[in-house]
Amino acid sequence: MTITTADTDIAVVRAGFEAVAHGDLVTFRDQFHPDATWNHRNDDRLGGVHRGSDGIVAFLTESIRLTAGTLRPVPLSILTDGGGQVAVLTRISATRPDGRSFDDRQVLLFTIERGRVRSVDQFVGDPTAVTAFWA
Repeated sequence: MTITTADTDIAVVRAGFEAVAHGDLVTFRDQFHPDATWNHRNDDRLGGVHRGSDGIVAFLTESIRLTAGTLRPVPLSILTDGGGQVAVLTRISATRPDGRSFDDRQVLLFTIERGRVRSVDQFVGDPTAVTAFWA
C-alpha cells in the first residue's frame, strides 16, 4: 500500500479530533504550526480569528470551559484534494450548565502544510442557534 499526501493530511486532521476527544490539548496544540490560525466564522463571543497554536488552544479551552466539558466535535465525513486542503463535515454538540444545548453540523476547512495544520476555517451550520448558545 502506498501512503499518499492525502492519507497523511487526513491522518493529521484525525489525530487532532482524537486528541480533543481524549482531552489531550498538548497533542492537539502540537498538530498546529506555531503561527497557525483558526477562523471561527460566526458573530458570537468566540467568533473571529484565533492566532497561534496557543491562541487556538485557548479558544478550545474556553469552549470546553463554557460547556463544562460537554463539547463534542465528531467528524462525519472527510474530503481532501490531496494538496493540503481537508474539508470535514463535523457534528458539534454541547450543553451549557444553564441547560442550553446545541447540535450543529459545521464544515471545518483545514490547510495542512508539512504535516501540521496551517489554518482552519470553521463555518457553522446554524449561525443564529450557535450565537444564542454561546451568548
